[in-house]
Amino acid sequence: MEDEIKLHLALRVEQLMASGATPDDAYREAVQRFGPLKESRARMIDAARQRERHMRRTEYFADLKQDLTFALRTLRRQKGWTAVTVLTLALGLGATTAVFSVVSSLLIHAVPYPNGDRVMLVYQELTKGGSGAAAEVMRAQPRVLRLWQEGSHSFEALEGFMPQAMTMRAADTSVTVNTALIEPTFPKFAGVRPIVGRMFDQTDITSGERVTLLSEGFWRTRLGGRTDVIGQRITLDSSLYTVIGVLPASLRWPQPQTERLDVWLPLDLNPGGLPRMKTVDVVGRLRPGVSTQTAARELDSLLARAAGFKLDALPIRSLIVPPAKHLTFYDSLLLLTFAVGLVLLIACANVAHLLVARSSGRQRELAIRTALGAGRGRVLRQLLTESLLLAIGGTAMGVFAGWIGLRLLIALRPPTLAELATARLDSTTLVLAVLVAGATAIVFGLLGSARAGRIATHDALKNTSTSASRANRGQTRTLLVVSEMALSATLVVGATMLVRSVIKMQNADLGFEPKGLYTLNIGGLDSRPGPERTALTQLVMTRLAAVSGIRSVALTSNPTGGRTFAISTLEVEGEDPPPLTATMRIDVNRIGRGYFQTMNMRLVEGTPFTDTTAAAHQVIVNAGFARKHWPVGSAVGRRIRRMAREPWMTIVGVANDALTSGARSEVSAPRLYTPTDEAGEYLMIVLRTDGTADPVAPVRALVRSIDPGFTATLQSVEVKMSETIAAPRFIMLILTAFTVLALVLAGIGLYGVMSYSVAERTREIGIRVALGATRGRVAQMVVASGVVVGLIGSVIGVVVASWGTKLIERQLYDVGRLDIVSFSVAIVVLFLAAVVASVVPTRRALAVDPMTAIRAD
Repeated sequence: MEDEIKLHLALRVEQLMASGATPDDAYREAVQRFGPLKESRARMIDAARQRERHMRRTEYFADLKQDLTFALRTLRRQKGWTAVTVLTLALGLGATTAVFSVVSSLLIHAVPYPNGDRVMLVYQELTKGGSGAAAEVMRAQPRVLRLWQEGSHSFEALEGFMPQAMTMRAADTSVTVNTALIEPTFPKFAGVRPIVGRMFDQTDITSGERVTLLSEGFWRTRLGGRTDVIGQRITLDSSLYTVIGVLPASLRWPQPQTERLDVWLPLDLNPGGLPRMKTVDVVGRLRPGVSTQTAARELDSLLARAAGFKLDALPIRSLIVPPAKHLTFYDSLLLLTFAVGLVLLIACANVAHLLVARSSGRQRELAIRTALGAGRGRVLRQLLTESLLLAIGGTAMGVFAGWIGLRLLIALRPPTLAELATARLDSTTLVLAVLVAGATAIVFGLLGSARAGRIATHDALKNTSTSASRANRGQTRTLLVVSEMALSATLVVGATMLVRSVIKMQNADLGFEPKGLYTLNIGGLDSRPGPERTALTQLVMTRLAAVSGIRSVALTSNPTGGRTFAISTLEVEGEDPPPLTATMRIDVNRIGRGYFQTMNMRLVEGTPFTDTTAAAHQVIVNAGFARKHWPVGSAVGRRIRRMAREPWMTIVGVANDALTSGARSEVSAPRLYTPTDEAGEYLMIVLRTDGTADPVAPVRALVRSIDPGFTATLQSVEVKMSETIAAPRFIMLILTAFTVLALVLAGIGLYGVMSYSVAERTREIGIRVALGATRGRVAQMVVASGVVVGLIGSVIGVVVASWGTKLIERQLYDVGRLDIVSFSVAIVVLFLAAVVASVVPTRRALAVDPMTAIRAD
């Protein structure tokens, strides 16, 4: 540019001197006519830079087009390798995407409330426990919640809520609706407001006016979304309620909800406000910077001062947990997350192995490109383009496979895992999938190209890379496969343990006969006064006993598949009394006449109740509890009591251990059977049929004939007991699927190593055959190398699994954490997988022609 300026000025000076000007005058005139040199230089520099940028952009897009075209042509030429790489990445990402979608929906974004990371559920648990103490948490009493709301400074707000099933009558039909009792401030806490009408307020509660709000789904499906619903009345449990508003569908329950909510009612925390419920659930939002431990100590201090306890002697303490931990399958979801992480690692290791093997096979190509003048950066950019294409293909297929997998998880979930229905494929999951795929393809692709780049160009062109470099590459691939086999062994051990646990749960002796057994819950009956409820219950039982196919009926307070309990101390006569603070959960089942006969349970000793009056204080205990306290001698005639101030109860019988709460019930935990006089109590009816006909329709018709406002919910105990192991069985099936996927991926990796090893040893195998080696000897040599790799990975995986089984110890049933059978199965399965993966390379080795093999190089 400077030369151009000087030339222009020189020509102008010559032109002016030819006109008679002096050299100095001519130069000044030329500069003046040219203009300011500084500004001119700046304009020309800017124009040159713009041209340069335009040219660079043009060249960049041209090179990018060339790279993409060449990469597509290269990958299309190696269809088998490309398909395996993309499919491997897609399978690993698909499994990860499906499981992480559940994690993101149910754990990371558990509740869509404002500042959801500070929203916590507040429970109470026993500070100390006696023998058989359970770990379940308890809800708070209304007076305790009021105390916390008035005195707590750690929470911005504390809200009480309680789900409840009610019966709604419309015309001549009755249906069961899911209702929720909430405080007037709850929608504001959740960040919503009524879409129609208004929210109830404290005035509605103090006045005793029966008002209700409908959920948006119930309003649109049952009432057609009519705006004139405000002011209408609906009948719930024989009482009229006035509809004052509709809450949006975005209002979700702070706990993982298994049923949709139809109706919202006001929650009255005042004394006498909850006639049928003694406790409520509590949710709160912590203030910024306040930890759960600090908030729990504050709540405990408030309760201790109000109850007159010292803080250290308080028998009940607060437990503050995020909503995600209320999931019924929280531990199982963490297990699946860990398992799918192992699957993803195996897939990444497999992709790494494939990319390293491919880069090793392209040494000659890369050497030719380098010899023709391509720089290292240009070669790396081409390889990076190919890796990106693989990542894009794997990500697209993986996300689609994850979406399909998530749909399958939701569709195949058991009823006990209804929370899975809220899982969605969100942006967090998509970003994670893209990052994992990109990092895997790019990092390992560049790693393979870097390793290939260390081979000298002249050696690569002659295809004579040293044996040392070949051994080094073989060691890298072998290390990757050993890692895959070790991770697979860990999954096989865990899956085998869960399979054995589920089999043992399915074959467990429940202590009663669930087949042909049903529980009957009459909706609307519990709202009737005590004497009327008792009379109606007796009428239902009398008429049920006369129904064809029903062999016996009885009353119970313990729903099969659930539990009713008392929180108390339990003192055994003749033993040291427990401290007053050693409270525990004691299962108490109030039963009517014929209960043991209906349940098909037996008394191992003693007799049924001889006197059912309250003054007799008779009790029947379970056999596990009797064996624990009276291993020698009879338990009949012994005495126990709950709390020191209660009268002693005399044991008149010992019933066999009945796992009515599921196979995981603790048989040595105290289970007390007490008689009921049925006066004013609401009990569930249990009935046994002869199995000849379905009793649902006749029982429902019978209940409706007594009162059209009643609804009958008849449930099969056999189905309910099966549902108690449905969740473990479902988790076991998913983990088994992940294990099979991991084994397939590890087998592909081992197959690739063995194939490459055979290809490199073609000359050696030919020479061995030419010198007289038998085919069996060659096969043994090839298979042995693959089996050794598999066994090394198995041993490492088994060692790791001996520690990793701590993660699933709580989910095992009658299977030890170091179960020798499960570990043996893992070794055998990995051994067989190694043998199968070595079969094809072995056949290829045996098909080598000696003369062709000798001339291979």
